[in-house]
Amino acid sequence: MDIYYIPTVFFTLFFVVDPLGLIPVFLLYLSGYRDHNRTRIIIRSISISIAVSVFFILLGKYLLRFLGISSGSFLIAGGILLFIIAMEMLLGQASRLKMRDLCDREQLDEDHDVSVFPLAIPMLCGPGNIAALVMFSTQADGDILKMIVIVLLSITVFMMAMIIMFFSVHVSDVLGSTGISIIQKLMGLILSAMSVQFIRNGLLELGIIR
Repeated sequence: MDIYYIPTVFFTLFFVVDPLGLIPVFLLYLSGYRDHNRTRIIIRSISISIAVSVFFILLGKYLLRFLGISSGSFLIAGGILLFIIAMEMLLGQASRLKMRDLCDREQLDEDHDVSVFPLAIPMLCGPGNIAALVMFSTQADGDILKMIVIVLLSITVFMMAMIIMFFSVHVSDVLGSTGISIIQKLMGLILSAMSVQFIRNGLLELGIIR
């Protein structure tokens, strides 16, 4: 495991989860709840996200085998998906914010648990995050140390997201919409470069390029 492996995994997962970009969503769905209910929702959403992530880290490779999908093909597909997410971040088209139209709080039942949908899935643990986790676990190819690193870094990212959720109001006040937008665009730029590298690795693995 080279020295670049840990930062590559960490920043890819952090950029894909994009907790800073989700601050408006957190404010939207957590407003109106008492402190103890807000705490319960945050902890539950993070717990669900971690559970789903660990599931795909451990079983994603076998799922690909069952479906007959080569790791190279998935690297290319995952890289394309991450590139699309990066472009949305760069162009300010936060697609997850469009979920407001689909699941506005006024349209949800009073008993609806927002910690599961939409906070945990698909906001925190969406297709991009799952694709990245499966890519990394497939590349690990049974290396126990790498698998442990992926799990720990995934948990770390969600713990950071949890802190941001707890202090979303304060973070929003400090950074402002402009500050958050600038950070998102920088993250999108880096993620786009990473996604191209994933696509290149997939092409190399399939023998399309040398």
